[in-house]
Amino acid sequence: MPTSIAILGASGMVGSSLAAQLLRSQLLEPGDRLQLAGHGSQETEAKLLGTRIDLLDAFDEGRVEVEVVPRLADLNADIVIVAAGVGMSAACTNRRDMGFANRAVFEEIAEQCALHVPNSLFIVVSNPVELAVHILCEKLDRKRVFGMGAQQDSLRFARAVADDLGISRRDLRASVLGEHGQAMVPLWSSVELMAHTPGLLRSLDLLAARSLEIPLQNRVRIVQDEVTQFLRDERVAEAYEATRRALPDVRIFVEPFITAHTMHSTPNATSNAILQCIAAALAGDRRRIHGQVKLEGEFAGLHGTCGVPVTLSREGWHAESLNGLTPLEQDLLHDSAASIREFLSLVLDAEASKDSAISPKVSPASDTQERNRLSSIQPGQQPTSNRSSWQDGSEASSGIAGLGT
Repeated sequence: MPTSIAILGASGMVGSSLAAQLLRSQLLEPGDRLQLAGHGSQETEAKLLGTRIDLLDAFDEGRVEVEVVPRLADLNADIVIVAAGVGMSAACTNRRDMGFANRAVFEEIAEQCALHVPNSLFIVVSNPVELAVHILCEKLDRKRVFGMGAQQDSLRFARAVADDLGISRRDLRASVLGEHGQAMVPLWSSVELMAHTPGLLRSLDLLAARSLEIPLQNRVRIVQDEVTQFLRDERVAEAYEATRRALPDVRIFVEPFITAHTMHSTPNATSNAILQCIAAALAGDRRRIHGQVKLEGEFAGLHGTCGVPVTLSREGWHAESLNGLTPLEQDLLHDSAASIREFLSLVLDAEASKDSAISPKVSPASDTQERNRLSSIQPGQQPTSNRSSWQDGSEASSGIAGLGT
């Protein structure tokens, strides 16, 4: 049977980049389908129609059918990539702030997908990915909903470590679990070299030992403060240089913040991580990847949405064990899961209060302070407007996934 993959948010930077990388990868065979999904507006449909012709002009040798799907009700896909929602802006400066803007969009997507494609595999790109996964799982089979943020973070960590060791990222594996955001947990114990040469092993042990000298949170804060000052003065080169001097586990927190400042999105890196998830699902060969999923005790006794190692197939995800976690890493992972739960409660409870016209339990000032405390690297601001529906959701020029990647 032909394979069909749909991209929700295909008119955004990440969605359009993914479409091109997917066709270039040849994961889809002749007769397979790629659906570019819109949200009912004529403007978006017109852009997608143009995007379709551009993709066919570039990749028609593969004979993949590229279709424009104007409405979610017309979806018919084996794999649905959820890359739609409000992206980065002056009002949404980090992943967590996007939760207040994107909750209604995620709910509309969940409702429509539950009606029309409930048996698809859903790969979530939109941010905050934990919120999107949680909301989709309320309407869909949780084992069919997978957020790709942890895979992106793991690839970043692997690249950073490989760079310090002077090798290629393909020569090692590494894992980042927990949140796709400030509470993510890079695991030094997970770093695995493909070639066990004594010199590389000694260098890796030295990096891991140095990471224990000062708590990660403190090291991130020091570099973040330096980078923030550079960015205020638009000294981007100096900001990147400041991260280069830091250890790999710090760089994966701060480098994306600089990139978001300059680009508002990370379309190429994000598309590559999504592509790895799609390849794993299509192959079904139990290769280990990482993703945010809704757990019921399958990994480390965790419950709720959290990034963990998994295998992926068209039928859904399966949690995988990860041996050798240190007691500190286990504590950090449970702290991250608790932070995610707290954030989800904040967003969902705030919206519930608004919907029922009940006054919030905290004053606007203290509510803002709480969101700032929970937000990722740079303290966030209250979004200037909340999008009330999928139809009103913005696939802004700043990019569908924004910093979420």
